[in-house]
Amino acid sequence: MKTARPSRASRVRGAPLAIFVATQAELRPIATALQPPSRSIYRSNSMIRVGIEGRDLLLANTGVGPDNAEAAARHLFEEMPVTAALSLGVAGGLSPQLQTGDLIVGDRAILRRGSGQVLHGEKGSGSQSFPCDSGLQEAAITVIRRSGSRYYLGPILTVDRIVRTAEEKCLLAAESGAVALDMESAAIASAALAYSVPFLAIRGVLDPVHEDLAIDFDQFLGIEGEPNLPRLMRYLIAHPFTLPRLIGLGIRTKAVCARLGRLLHELSTTLS
Repeated sequence: MKTARPSRASRVRGAPLAIFVATQAELRPIATALQPPSRSIYRSNSMIRVGIEGRDLLLANTGVGPDNAEAAARHLFEEMPVTAALSLGVAGGLSPQLQTGDLIVGDRAILRRGSGQVLHGEKGSGSQSFPCDSGLQEAAITVIRRSGSRYYLGPILTVDRIVRTAEEKCLLAAESGAVALDMESAAIASAALAYSVPFLAIRGVLDPVHEDLAIDFDQFLGIEGEPNLPRLMRYLIAHPFTLPRLIGLGIRTKAVCARLGRLLHELSTTLS
């Protein structure tokens, strides 16, 4: 496995660590876990800058999906040097061993579009996956083991739509060999490779492989993956029995991302 070599820009002394998170529901608990006793320096609608023991962390809200994620990552890499890039958030399990709350440390990320084709490095080239940085992997695994959390090391599959059924998750698992799926990591990895920034994806399992989500998110999510309140209210009026399910997923998301925030706090203090 080859790891992208850090560019001179990514090794600038004092450069921040870039953290990419898809939604506000994921970003808020991660940021909350970081702030005490750390110091919040800057906050906007799409970016939070936090200082932890002399290291700056940039938490970027990308929006859902590979197009939003890659655009956000490329914009940040173009604007400033960073020491490394992490993709954090929830994921769907693809391995029967995975339970809700388990952590996935990516060893590579694969992007699969709706057509079923994997992202190509160049037009006409063979299918390409994006390696994760081995040094970041080792540091993350050391911190996770110290915390006693369950974790798995393996490939993460990035898709361009929400996968709602257990049947489709099983098919994707068999086709890709991945242990989990999300909608951003491989796209961020693609941008990181283009800018020679070391990259790692760490995800927490929201829904195991055997679980149907049973909610038609497309009915009420906007183009960046955030809920549109009027559309959400109309959906809940038409499907009232989905409300407890939606609340439960929200509670799970908050718990998983709070764990990721604590992990990030510890990891940021170990990286040189």
